Amino acid sequence: MSVLQFERLFRGKPVHTGNPYLEAALSDGGSTLALKWLNQTTVRISAVVLRRHCQCKRCRQTPNGPASGAPAPTITGATPLGVSALRLVFSDGHDSAPFPWTLLWTLCCPEFQ
Repeated sequence: MSVLQFERLFRGKPVHTGNPYLEAALSDGGSTLALKWLNQTTVRISAVVLRRHCQCKRCRQTPNGPASGAPAPTITGATPLGVSALRLVFSDGHDSAPFPWTLLWTLCCPEFQ
């Protein structure tokens, strides 16, 4: 499991950055993104759901996501975009849109909306 750490420390304490995010990990061969929030809750979002909710211009124009019949996408990479978002790279080569923490929170935790 690959782990991306983005905790900002100041005298040993997390700095409030406006997002509740602490750690992300790709698991299950990239088919799942696991997020660990500052409250220590860990949630998982499937790559299929993430790819379907891409916010880039091309994907917003075709709201159903990748063509049906295409192999299920996996996540092949993830990098932080400052403290506001995560950039995901998918197995179909798609990597153009950031995934803001607010969107990730909405996708993983609709019961808290």
